[in-house]
Amino acid sequence: MPGIVAVVDNEPEITRALGMWLELRGLQTTLHLSAESLLKILHQQDGHLTVHLETGNPVEFQLQGAVIDLILPGINGIELARRLHRLAPTLHITLITALRDEERLQYGKLPPGIQCLEKPFKLNALEAALFQSPP
Repeated sequence: MPGIVAVVDNEPEITRALGMWLELRGLQTTLHLSAESLLKILHQQDGHLTVHLETGNPVEFQLQGAVIDLILPGINGIELARRLHRLAPTLHITLITALRDEERLQYGKLPPGIQCLEKPFKLNALEAALFQSPP
């Protein structure tokens, strides 16, 4: 089953830019403006999370990673990261935010092994965080 990386950010320009960068790296992407949008297409299968896409013919992809903005409408990024981590503890998850450390605390604590990058960040820092060894 081919793999895919989810990008979840409420700013469409950032979502598209990160998606394009990941695709240039040879990865399939699924782009979302909310946590709920991603959660609607996720399923657990054989101990992994799969993404079900309807593109004329339905296609299943194994979720390889997720880049998630902290501030999202509805479910925030930390809660989405927690849910994904509970469902797939070895999934590569990177949180991104413009908030400083002390401001981030109001949203809760990150699950173990999940990195948080402060915007603006260099794409090589995102690459290192997203493609590190699984937690």
